[in-house]
Amino acid sequence: MSDVPGHGRNPRWQTVALSLLALALVAAACSKTTTSSPTTPLTKVFVQKFRYHGMPKSISSGLHQFLFENKESFPITHEMIPVELPAGKTAQDITADAKGAKGPDSEDEWLHIGGDFGPADTNASVVETLYLPPGTYAFACWQTGKPSGVGIGPTHASIGMVFQFTVA
Repeated sequence: MSDVPGHGRNPRWQTVALSLLALALVAAACSKTTTSSPTTPLTKVFVQKFRYHGMPKSISSGLHQFLFENKESFPITHEMIPVELPAGKTAQDITADAKGAKGPDSEDEWLHIGGDFGPADTNASVVETLYLPPGTYAFACWQTGKPSGVGIGPTHASIGMVFQFTVA
């Protein structure tokens, strides 16, 4: 080994200095990544009495985070499925399809956007993030069940558990 500092051996202070420099670079890179991202708006939507509450009729285009809460006063499962509505279609069309012969299977007739919010049992919640371009959308619940929690019951969309909104 050489007796010239830095040649042939690695003194402890150099190892410590290099480790600290590497940590500082990683920390700086991470902080730049997190501070430069835009804030995603959070919309709190809850269901009570088979209706969605808290969702505005219109939101801006872009990335949105939704907190979906099942606040029913009885045991039942709900969901909040985001679908895009084609031109000329409305929330009433979803309700009519769910009342038809296909019942819960009518869900397959609609274009799903992003993830599904649920299923969520009473007092449970789900968080999802969606990118929504301009258009007309709806949230719908194709779960089945009665307020008593006993028996199968109708598809919730068939009794009006659908909420239409626009994205501008």
